[in-house]
Amino acid sequence: MLINGIDMPNLCFGTDITYLHNSGLKRKISEVKCIAKMKLNKDKYYAAKTYYLPRMIDYAMRNGCTMFDTSRAYGCSEYVLGMVLAKYPRESYFIATKLCNGAQYSGKVRESFEESLKELKMDYVDLYLMHWPVEGHYIESWKILEELYESGKCRAIGVCNCNIHHLETLRENAKIMPMVNEIECHPLFTQDELRKYCNMHDIRMMAYTSTARMDERLRKTCLVPISMKYGKSIAQVILRWHQQIGNIPIVNSTRIEHMAQNIDISDFKLTDEEIGKITAININSRLRYDPDNCDFRQL
Repeated sequence: MLINGIDMPNLCFGTDITYLHNSGLKRKISEVKCIAKMKLNKDKYYAAKTYYLPRMIDYAMRNGCTMFDTSRAYGCSEYVLGMVLAKYPRESYFIATKLCNGAQYSGKVRESFEESLKELKMDYVDLYLMHWPVEGHYIESWKILEELYESGKCRAIGVCNCNIHHLETLRENAKIMPMVNEIECHPLFTQDELRKYCNMHDIRMMAYTSTARMDERLRKTCLVPISMKYGKSIAQVILRWHQQIGNIPIVNSTRIEHMAQNIDISDFKLTDEEIGKITAININSRLRYDPDNCDFRQL
């Protein structure tokens, strides 16, 4: 539950199609984008449903993973989400989308939000996130997110990729503190200090790259015997670790069998000792962009 009383699921499906170019999916992704750009009519809708993203969204909904993470920066994923979820009751799923960096640079924060609603075919989003703390812009952008929240068009607001100093700057300037911080977090990069700060300030953590892209280094750790003990995969153990330390892990898969495993993590519980051992794997190995050392115009 968020600080404002909004219930939030404890597992999230990430719909960033721009990163899923493995396994021969480039052509399919390109075709989905083209179809979406043409604003799918009924015939093209059924054609698009043969591709992986609509199928995965449907599978997630039918199997209890009802939270979806998207962004203006994620290709046409907002449009595909709106297309697939239109057949489900609005209250049956939880949507998080994001303000992209381009809109921060241009000052078109409200316009970007309205475009997200249009693409999603929704009157509101459950969670609106500022994707990156763009230097020189993120304070003013956050103030507009506060106004959107107060208007009722988003049930909660938060940030992504914010370190403690970003959050402290927001605390000095904001009327409403972020309710969520979505960050890279996994056993190779546990972000303990940042997680403690967020817990202290009632900021819920979402974790992307949650299984460290199954980095080979994970197979040389305690995760192997722990996974054997419970008859679970290493990925399933990591996702359960996230949930037990208070993170909401974001999973991203193009295969039904992998998604089924991601969802099947509620029938076992790690011991405190096991949680401590997994947390101790940390080697501060960041696999994605560093918000203190990156070119925001390229993200």
